[in-house]
Amino acid sequence: MARNANQTDPAGNAKKKRMNKEYVIRARVTAEERELFEKKARERGFSTVSEMIRSLIADPDDSENTAE
Repeated sequence: MARNANQTDPAGNAKKKRMNKEYVIRARVTAEERELFEKKARERGFSTVSEMIRSLIADPDDSENTAE
């Protein structure tokens, strides 16, 4: 039986509603930087680097997200 995007899965996790994105932001990175982005995303439980970056800009407490 199909579930809509707002239902809860059996593990109790709310499903995220998929939103169409209109814009793409691109940045040139080295191979090492790309690997680091992917590693950090996995370590923090994100399925994609994009998801991790979106969470960083959505965080109201951005004190940890500033460059030194």
